[in-house]
This record gives sequence, structure tokens and C-alpha cells, in this order.
Amino acid sequence: MKIDELQSTYQERVKLFKLKLSGVRKNLILLSFLRFFTFISAIILMIFLIKQFSFILLGLVFLFFAFFIFGVVYYLKKTEVLNHIKNLIKINKDEINVLSNDFSSFNDGVNYISRDHAYSFDLDLFGEGSIFQYLNRTVSLVGRELLAKRILNINTNDILFKNQQEAIKELTPKIDWRHNFMATGYSCPVTDDDNKKIEYWIDDPVYFIKRILFKILVVLLPVITLSFLVLLITGIVHYSWFVLFALLQLLIASILLKRTNKEQRIVSEELRILKNYSKLIKLIEDEIFNSEILKKLQNDLQTKTVHAETAFKKLIRIIDAFDTRLNIFLGLILNVTLMWDLYSLMRLERWKVKYGQNIKRWVQVIAEFDVYCSMANYSYNNPDFVYPQVSGLTVLDSEELGHPLIPRTKRVNNNFKIDKQGEIDIVTGANLAGKSTFLRTIGVNLILAMNGMPVCAKKFDFRLMDLFSGMRTADSLKENESYFYAELKRLKYIIEELKQGKTTFVLLDEILKGTNSADKAKGSWKFVEHLIKLKATGIVATHDLTLCKLEKDYPDNIKNKCFEVEIDADKIKFDYKLCPGVTQNMNASLLMRQMGIFSN
Repeated sequence: MKIDELQSTYQERVKLFKLKLSGVRKNLILLSFLRFFTFISAIILMIFLIKQFSFILLGLVFLFFAFFIFGVVYYLKKTEVLNHIKNLIKINKDEINVLSNDFSSFNDGVNYISRDHAYSFDLDLFGEGSIFQYLNRTVSLVGRELLAKRILNINTNDILFKNQQEAIKELTPKIDWRHNFMATGYSCPVTDDDNKKIEYWIDDPVYFIKRILFKILVVLLPVITLSFLVLLITGIVHYSWFVLFALLQLLIASILLKRTNKEQRIVSEELRILKNYSKLIKLIEDEIFNSEILKKLQNDLQTKTVHAETAFKKLIRIIDAFDTRLNIFLGLILNVTLMWDLYSLMRLERWKVKYGQNIKRWVQVIAEFDVYCSMANYSYNNPDFVYPQVSGLTVLDSEELGHPLIPRTKRVNNNFKIDKQGEIDIVTGANLAGKSTFLRTIGVNLILAMNGMPVCAKKFDFRLMDLFSGMRTADSLKENESYFYAELKRLKYIIEELKQGKTTFVLLDEILKGTNSADKAKGSWKFVEHLIKLKATGIVATHDLTLCKLEKDYPDNIKNKCFEVEIDADKIKFDYKLCPGVTQNMNASLLMRQMGIFSN
């Protein structure tokens, strides 16, 4: 599928959903009219009924009121359908914008930025216009956090890599299912505070069902009270007996009122989220999956006795019943006859004991599917990208490699290969020639690859390995650190990681920028020699041409490559193509002259 075809697909889906939206709106208008008609009709019939009683009129009154109530319930369901279709329209419109390289409507993960991370800050993985923002289609907070975690902690397990890739491939063509999942999630945004409240409620120890007295009271008192009510109606006992036990139930409810209100407030506030989780789980349980990971996640939604969706529905029914106490008259009647507050609290506790600890796992399953939907959406939007293959022959062998965030019309792709562990490529080039962008291209595609996603290339065979970078160092007033000291700390961090003996790919851009040129040349030389001793693999980009002489001393470890520029009088031409050898042209003086910094 080409990009033009993708755009047409999304545009056709927008048209389809707009047509459905129009139909639902017409139905809602008709339904509103019918509701009004049945309600007015019921009122008119009641007036006639008051003037002259008739069982036929009474039946019609009940019938019209029943139709009215049914209409209200049906209207609410249709409103949910309406909002779902609106979300589907928004989803497809957003993807049309993404194809034009505008993905600003998605969360950019700016709160995940960390200067101290092994590679994320150097590679611009978070923030406006970042890889995270480009990938992110998560609809839950837990999903967004898990996606960030996957980017920050790349996988080096071969089996997991294959399983993740298989899951992404399976979900990629399931556009209807993915979009329904997203539209359902969009209908109920979840905050960090919401998740904490749910976890607090789950972890809060049960109280009432552990005590024999409450178990006896919740059964015995309603039975006695209702028995005296029947005896009162039949004229066998005096009303005072019924009143006595009704007041006793009301007294117990009053004693427990503070605890009851607290419990009811927590579960009722989170009811909308639990209902939405239930819908997402139903979507997962009802779909057929074949990949190993997705099937396992689907199975995780089942306990020995019940499915997750069934358990959530039980909880929702309990909470809905509990909320009837909020009606002052109905709450009073239920509490003086059925000990409703205590009964509801004990029902919640029984549910919590039976299913409570499963909620965290179920929510985690939702988060996993949320992440895989984002990854599959990225795969669907980039049909010309290739799925990477793990290779035992080379560290990295790529063809037509480019940065996924650079528009296709502007992107310049390169072939790049590192044969064995311990090889370091020294990349030289003039200012603005593309060295830093190339390093980020390598780093970003490695991160995508190790998460099982397609990469911006025609071929990408690689080895699963750790990734470390030293490209963008900053001083810190807070830590009282100079730029140079901060850079040394970064380099030390990389060396310490290498000493652990892991297969590691290193990306370095202009080592020791914070010192004078002579000191820089000497220090950089020694540092690269140290990298060679530690069998580091990777790329060192530099303006220091003396480093290129390392190739003579270490021909098995060092290869010189460059980004060359063409300078014709006052004209500079960049082709951004990686070539073997050492750069021959530098352009700082010419660029400064072109910018008017000096005239000669």
C-alpha cells in the first residue's frame, strides 16, 4: 500500500463514519420526539384516570411510562454510539494529518525526558516532534507509561523480539479493531489520580466480611424486620415491633455512615473508568488472536472461575445497586428493611477478595494491547518500512536507511554496515553535512528494531544489543557542574557499562567539546583507544581529522567514513550521503561569511 492509498483509506473511513453519524443523529431526533410524545400521553391519560378510574387507562399509563423509560435508556445507549463514532472520525482525521507529518495532536511524553538516560535525551525520543509523539496512540495512562518504558528499556532477548514482531504484524491489518479499541479508550480519559484511587481501594484491607457479627446482622435483622412487616400488614402484631427493628437497622447504618460514604465515594467516582475498562476487555476477549504474546495476554484475562469482563460487570452491578442509597427516599426504605449499606459494603468486599488482585493484571493487559495498537498503527502508516531481522553474521547491515521523522520528500537514505563487534566508524564531515542526524538515524532505528517494529530502511539485519550515546551534554547549575565535567561523567558512564562485557553499540558526537583543541585531540585519541580495548562497537562523529589516523594503527577496528560537501566559490552543496574515507572540505568560514558574521 502506498501513501496515497493510505490517505484515501483514511478519507473513505471518515466519509463512512460521517454518514453513520448523520444516521444516528436522525435516530436521536426521532427518539426525542417519541419520548416527548409518550410522556405527554402518559400525563394526559393520568388526568383522565384521576377523573374516572379504569383498568384500561391504568394499563395504558404504565405502558406509556414504560415506553418513556425504555426510550431514555435507549437514548443514552445511542448517545454512547454517537460519541464512539465521533471518536472514530477524529482518529482517522488525525492519521490523515500524520501522513502530512503533523502528529502534534498526540501526547509527546515530555515528562519522560531525562538527561541522565543512556540514550533517550540525545536521540530526541520525547518532547514535541519526537519519536514517542509519532508512535503514541495510547488511550490509557498505563499504556502511555508502558510505551515510554519500552522505548527507554530496549529488549535484547531474541525470543521476546520475535514474539513482539509477530504481535505487531498481526495487529497491523486489524484497523477496525484497533480503531474501535482507541475510540472506546478515548471516551473515558484516565488520570494518574484515578489509577491511584483504584489501587488504594483494591489494597485497602476488608473489614466487615471478616467479622461474624456483621455476617449475622446483615441476614438476621432484615429477615426479622420484614417478618414483622408481613405480620403488621396481616394485623397479627402491633406496628411498634416493625418500627423497633427498622430503627435498629437505621441506627447501625448511621454508625457505619462515615465508612459507607467513603467507600461509596471511591467506587462511584471510578465507576466510569471501570465501565470503560470492561468495554476494552470485552473487545480483547471477543477478538481472535494467533500470535503468541496476544494469545497469552488474552488468556491472562481469565481466572480459574470467570473471565475478566464478567468480573467487571459484576462489580459494576454492585456499584450501581450501592448507588441507589443516594436517593434519599429509596435509600431510607432500603436501609430500614434490608440493611442496604452494610449489605452493599459486604458485597464489595466479597468481590474484592475474589477478584481484586486480578484488576492490576487486567489493567496491565489493557496497557499491553494499548502499546501494541500504537506500534501496529505505526507499522500500518509506513508500509514501505521493513521489519528488521536478527543476524548472527553482522552487528548491523542496512540499506536505504533514513530517519522516520524526516518527510519522505526530504529524506536522504544511506547504506550502512558494521561487520563485527569491536568495529568503530570514525565519521567526519563539514558543519551541517548530516553527521548528527545520521547518528540519530542509527540510534532511533535500533530502538524501533529492538521493540519489534519496522524501521525506515529497505534492509535492516542487526544484533540485539545495548545502546549508549554521548551526543548532547549540558552543564548543570543545580549540580554545580561545568560542561566539561558533565561530559566526562557521561564518558565514564559509558566506559563503566562497557566493562560489564555486554554487546554494546555506542554513538558519540564530538568527544571532549569542552576543552581546547590540542587537549581535545589527545584526549579523544586515548578515549577511542580505550573503546577499542573494551571491544566497543559504534560510531564516533568528529571534526577532528587527527582521529582518522587511528585507522592505520587499528585497521581491524577503525573505519573512516564521511559526509562530503561540494564548495564552488561561495556556494555549498550538501548531498547528505555517507562515503568511505576522510572529509576533504570544511565550511565554517564560508557559512559565517554567508550569514554576515564577517565579510572577508
